[in-house]
Amino acid sequence: MSSTPICVRSAATIWRMKTPSRRQPQRSQGRAKPRPEDVTLFAATCGRPSAALALMLALAVFPAWVAAEDASGRIASSRSDLDAIKARLRSAQAEVADTETTHAEAAKALKQADVAVSRILRRVRELVRERKRADAAVLKVEAALRETEAQVVTGRAALASWLRRYYQHGGEPGVAYLLSAREPNQLARDAFYLEQIGREKQAIVTRLREAMALQHQQQTEAEARRAEVVRLEAVQRREMADLKKERARRGQIVATLSKELKAQKQVVADLQRDEARLRALMVELEKARARPRPPPPVAIPSSPGEPVVGASRESADSSTRGKAFSALRGQLKPPLRGAIIGRFGADRASGGTTWKGVFIRANSGEEVHAVADGEVVFSDWLRGFGNLIIIDHGQGYLTVYGNNDALFKSNGVRVSAGEVLAAAGDSGGNPEPGLYFEIRHQGRPVDPMEWIRLN
Repeated sequence: MSSTPICVRSAATIWRMKTPSRRQPQRSQGRAKPRPEDVTLFAATCGRPSAALALMLALAVFPAWVAAEDASGRIASSRSDLDAIKARLRSAQAEVADTETTHAEAAKALKQADVAVSRILRRVRELVRERKRADAAVLKVEAALRETEAQVVTGRAALASWLRRYYQHGGEPGVAYLLSAREPNQLARDAFYLEQIGREKQAIVTRLREAMALQHQQQTEAEARRAEVVRLEAVQRREMADLKKERARRGQIVATLSKELKAQKQVVADLQRDEARLRALMVELEKARARPRPPPPVAIPSSPGEPVVGASRESADSSTRGKAFSALRGQLKPPLRGAIIGRFGADRASGGTTWKGVFIRANSGEEVHAVADGEVVFSDWLRGFGNLIIIDHGQGYLTVYGNNDALFKSNGVRVSAGEVLAAAGDSGGNPEPGLYFEIRHQGRPVDPMEWIRLN
């Protein structure tokens, strides 16, 4: 048997070992996956051109199959994320509707409190006018009392004069006094005087009693009225104070609800944008999977001393050279130096959402470096992230660099760890300059601080 068929069959055998069979999943799982060194060893031991050709064909097909499988996995992950976002969006919209209903009820209650306060103020104003009328009535009664007291003084003086005359005549009764008169004219005069004095005395006493009774009645009534007005004023002041407190409390409720409503609407807006971005990403991934991509050139070594297939190229960070991204946890250099002001999982200052990565404060124009080897799969402006670069590191790992002032790499470009990607800034409407940095695995964000080496 010739050596050429053996090499071809061996190449086919290695390809079957490298490519798991979909028809026989149990047998595929039972076999151990060959290492990339196996392919290299085979290429080195098979020297005929036909064998090399067969191997190159196998290697040309393999990256396309892996890329398709990776795209399918990313699409499935994106669809799962999209379903989760839709569920969160429905929940957030329901919360917004409930908050709007509560906000309307609180606003209605606030209006009722305002109307009640206005009504009480009118009542207090009327009571003040009524108190003024009562005070005027009291003053009038007091003036009348002073006049009555003057009349009482005059009557008492007249009564005293009569009593003096009465006692001057010995205090005798009127009839005996009249009969003792010596002259008829004197008798008539004395009778007339006695009659007048008696009438005047009776009138004075009657008026005095009536005036004093009226004075007492009016004074009692005025004092009671003033006391009632004062009491009502105190009650109304307390009621108004309570209502003002209630209005302030309900006003605080309305302000709080307005803030919550604004934050919840912002959450809905963010989720809607996330949904739109994920839909766009899924479309692009579908297109990428449907479009055949030429594999990168593969070098077949002619002797053991030459570089092997897939050997790492020169990198700005030798500590990550030749390592899979999954093995770089805790070893990545930060994309740039600066203070971390937004940490993964923490609430954003605007409320309603949390950080999916970290924000590193830096001066505009600071160089942004790739944290590991990879391929640029996105380099463009994206709403909410500004000028954005995404690098695919394989194994489902992506790194995201946002809010840049300038982008220096284009889609499809291979980059090395430490290579300059962009200039930090505040694009996308960010309030301060810096870099927004994410690490995602299978479409889900992970904490970058678990991957970055700080010292």
